[in-house]
Amino acid sequence: MARRSLPLDQIPELAQAWCTRLGLQVQARFEGSGDEELFPNRLVVEGADTSWLAANKGQALDALQFLLHEAQGERDEDKAVYLDAGGARLFRMKEIKAMVGFAAQAAQERGSYTFGPMSPRERRWIHLLITRESGLTSESEGVGHFKAVKVSRQG
Repeated sequence: MARRSLPLDQIPELAQAWCTRLGLQVQARFEGSGDEELFPNRLVVEGADTSWLAANKGQALDALQFLLHEAQGERDEDKAVYLDAGGARLFRMKEIKAMVGFAAQAAQERGSYTFGPMSPRERRWIHLLITRESGLTSESEGVGHFKAVKVSRQG
């Protein structure tokens, strides 16, 4: 049986409806991230109960995002929706961009730089940002959900 998928433009309404059923007073709307390659389809969730979704390192936000991905039926990074509550994930993206600038300089000078363990989304951001730097490469190291990222000079 073919799986029915929900179009991207219907996701904000669904996210808001699910939150309302959980007793949360929030609104959901799309807002650009300023870097659509890193953070495409940013769905901002805001309102009186945003802190409930953002608590515990955003675990509830991650769970809601997973359910929305299931409703979308999408596995394409460019088409799936990505949630942000209170701008925390946008701030983290900007923080990682700054960290990558430092890591790129350190790798050029010393040969390599290794980030501490990070989530898959953050590692993806690092890998994408490193592709924008000439003469550098990156690879994830370790096992499990949280892995380190090593940035190295090419060749």
